[in-house]
Amino acid sequence: MNTTPEMFAELVAQIARRFPRNDDAEALKRALQSSEHPFWTDLTKHFGQKIKSILRSLGKVVAVPATEAKPTADCFMNRTRYYRRDSDLDKFLPENQSVQDASQFVVCELTETATFQQMAESVLGVSGDIQTLSKLLIQHGHTTSLLAIEALIKRQESGEDVGLLTNGWANFFLVENKDGSVSVVIVYRLAGRWDVYQLSFGYAYGWYAGRFFFRNFPGTL
Repeated sequence: MNTTPEMFAELVAQIARRFPRNDDAEALKRALQSSEHPFWTDLTKHFGQKIKSILRSLGKVVAVPATEAKPTADCFMNRTRYYRRDSDLDKFLPENQSVQDASQFVVCELTETATFQQMAESVLGVSGDIQTLSKLLIQHGHTTSLLAIEALIKRQESGEDVGLLTNGWANFFLVENKDGSVSVVIVYRLAGRWDVYQLSFGYAYGWYAGRFFFRNFPGTL
């Protein structure tokens, strides 16, 4: 079986879940040495599960220049543009937004109702728990800074179509939390101004509409 970086990372995660303690070292050694060990059967079943794509690319790639550092508390504060700003942005995200290199965002939409976890699995091509998927999303540069989101909103408001929905439906972005996990920032436009909210990546609600903006996503869905 040819492995991708995503599959290798998931293999390591599977080993960690099956042999979580230090005293499992001998058990892990026996498993690796025996092709008949149940670990390999379980692993084959795990990777044999085809990841169903629940996203469709709109064929739109939006370039965003490099962004500077900025306190998180200062983001989305233009009251002529933003109506509601979720205080959880300050609670969960780092105190300061770091400098971010120039990026490209691929714009996608859902083909069926799905959770954030299913969305991530569709993009990464592997199944996994929230912690594993969060690490992979960060490692592959799919998370973004709040300043890049602000820049896209400003361009949309200036008349450029960067792909953001402005009809009240949600636009989703992946961001990194202060503890190294992932959140989802949701922005939508109502009555001429934007609302901005933070949701946990593990939020179990299934979304049936909206657009996802994936930073630095080179693949196909």
